[in-house]
Amino acid sequence: MTHQLRSRDIIALGFMTFALFVGAGNIIFPPMVGLQAGEHVWTAAFGFLITAVGLPVLTVVALAKVGGGVDSLSTPIGKVAG
Repeated sequence: MTHQLRSRDIIALGFMTFALFVGAGNIIFPPMVGLQAGEHVWTAAFGFLITAVGLPVLTVVALAKVGGGVDSLSTPIGKVAG
């Protein structure tokens, strides 16, 4: 059962994805991390990229793979965890 998304839905999903990846924390936090890291700026940049870009991308891919929301993703865990 597949249905086609309307243009309005695609635009809304685009804005949602943009907001997920480019929130205020991803604009304000990196320069502060770079300043405080000093000579270890590349290590800090790598860690920031993993946590601020890598994990959200992994989450979007996982949710797309299960074809649903968080409920579909967490169903195998069972009722004990939540």
